[in-house]
Amino acid sequence: MTLTLRQMNEAARAVNPPLYADLPGDIGVSFEFFPPKTETMEATLWQSVETLAPLSPRFVSVTYGAGGSTRERTHATVARIVRDTGIPAAAHLTCVDASRDEIDAVARSYWDAGVRHIVALRGDPPRAGEKFAAHPNGYASAADLVAGLRRVADFELSVGAYPEPHPDAAHPGADVDHLARKLDAGAVRGITQFFFEPDTFFRFRDAAAARGITAELVPGILPVSNFAQLKKMAAGCNTAVPAWMARLFENLDDKPAARQLVAATVAAELLHPQPRRVGVFNLPPAGCPPRRCAGGAGVGGMTAAADLRAAAATRILIKDGPYGTAIQNYGFVEADYRGDLAVTHDQKGNNDLLNLTRPDIVAAICDSYLDAGADIVATNTFNATRISQGDYGLEDRVPEINHAAARIIRERADAATARDGRPRWVAGAVGPTNKTLSISPRVSDPGFREVDFDGVKAVYREQIDSLLGGGVDLVLIETVFDTLNAKAAAMAAMEAGDDLGRDVPVMLSMTLTDLAGRNLSGQTVEAFWQSVRHVRPLSVGLNCSFGATELRPHVAALAAAADTLMQVYPNAGLPNDMGEYDETPATTAALIAGMAREGLVNIVGGCCGTTPAHIAAIRAGVAGLAPRLLARPVPALRLSGLEAFSFAA
Repeated sequence: MTLTLRQMNEAARAVNPPLYADLPGDIGVSFEFFPPKTETMEATLWQSVETLAPLSPRFVSVTYGAGGSTRERTHATVARIVRDTGIPAAAHLTCVDASRDEIDAVARSYWDAGVRHIVALRGDPPRAGEKFAAHPNGYASAADLVAGLRRVADFELSVGAYPEPHPDAAHPGADVDHLARKLDAGAVRGITQFFFEPDTFFRFRDAAAARGITAELVPGILPVSNFAQLKKMAAGCNTAVPAWMARLFENLDDKPAARQLVAATVAAELLHPQPRRVGVFNLPPAGCPPRRCAGGAGVGGMTAAADLRAAAATRILIKDGPYGTAIQNYGFVEADYRGDLAVTHDQKGNNDLLNLTRPDIVAAICDSYLDAGADIVATNTFNATRISQGDYGLEDRVPEINHAAARIIRERADAATARDGRPRWVAGAVGPTNKTLSISPRVSDPGFREVDFDGVKAVYREQIDSLLGGGVDLVLIETVFDTLNAKAAAMAAMEAGDDLGRDVPVMLSMTLTDLAGRNLSGQTVEAFWQSVRHVRPLSVGLNCSFGATELRPHVAALAAAADTLMQVYPNAGLPNDMGEYDETPATTAALIAGMAREGLVNIVGGCCGTTPAHIAAIRAGVAGLAPRLLARPVPALRLSGLEAFSFAA
């Protein structure tokens, strides 16, 4: 018996389970395919669809060739997806070279075939180099097409969005204006043109939010298997192709397997900072399946993180100063900390308890930093975990302390914004605890640990849940001396976000234990970054331990590696013999301004020994200086131990 190619493919699929069969469909991903031209390509398409099905894609779509050249093949492919699979299907439809009646007839045939989702596009002219000209009896634009399709049937309509200027755009803001018109006409989401730099998408998303667009924006990712073809496509749609991509694909023309590996690596690196919902464009018939993408939030309206990123793109932001040294200046005795609470332990030095017993003092300190010009104000919760409060016998008060702290700072920040209209962000401060996951406290027993990862994560989760309930915008995991502790805190924040159904932005700040630039668990700043980069933090940086002079070379090293915002809030120099800080506001401000002039920072503030006067001087010192440009590392395999290791793709 002789088997056809189709029968052999069906037999293979019956024996071999799909590649992703064991993975839950917990991400919002869609896939776009070219309609197949040959029997071989058709067999490959259906194998790809079945392979990707366990990812539970939101939909798969089939493109429409220039000038409507693939209309019949597109229709047949989409109709079969609807008929033979359980995957929602979307059909592309354009208004090129067709009358309204013709397009409406195609739309009705889709509806009759069970297709409920259309990607409505203006479309490209059939001949390269021509300008779009509407059919005399056709739809004049994509917005016009959307309105017409809404009249035909109750379709779910997606439209194109262009992070980089469309070749026909009349001015820089035209693409956002066109997107708004398409959404106003009845579309529910925009799917972007492919791009290769994450900030390209984020800038467009923020510009759309500033325009008042709250609809979902899905980033489009193009797996690149043929670099020469990519350059031609990119030139036609005005998409920038970075120089590093050319270097990655150099000398790979006759190495298809290597090209696929590079393509997968580039796509995965691009997905790294992206939100949970993504679209993968134009999968090649024999292409490499995309890797899973995790984490991040949905897109649409301006979130606190997006708002902060947008502000940080225009100026250097100011973080507040410390609560600890500010509270020390009040000279409190134990009764001041305890207040009216019935406690069993001495509470002297329990700064976090003041959120309950002296909220007026915490509010006054916050106001002093806001008056000094702080954009980001943190909660007074550095030791507000069950582990740290165990020293004071107040483990059961932890949720109450954190919630109260968040409410105090939220109210003060909102009041400041109400006065002058300038946005502020509230960061829930999460300290390192007094336990370490990486190092044994017993010299004679290196394997001993007082705590384990799950236990520390649970402690942080309790704190973070309470901070979020009190109204913080961000979680600041600061003074990280043990990277594994920080990972537990970050995982707790991510799980809290998952349960809330939204993103919980994380800021990470490492502290050094020696001038060689390592934390207590032994990592360099570059190794630390590569250990936590998967968290996709809103910012990363250094605080405490030293003054700006000592931190500067390590700030430079981290700024060169991190493709996210960079924050620095040093101590006011080194402490004197009495444990006090002598560095003046002018000196601290000058040192931080020097970092800013070198292009090293996006967010600056103060740690131990700094005062509202320091914060005001820092703000004045960096005023008008350009914020740091994010690093753009070449895609590579990145590993970390005590040192960082990178291997080119």
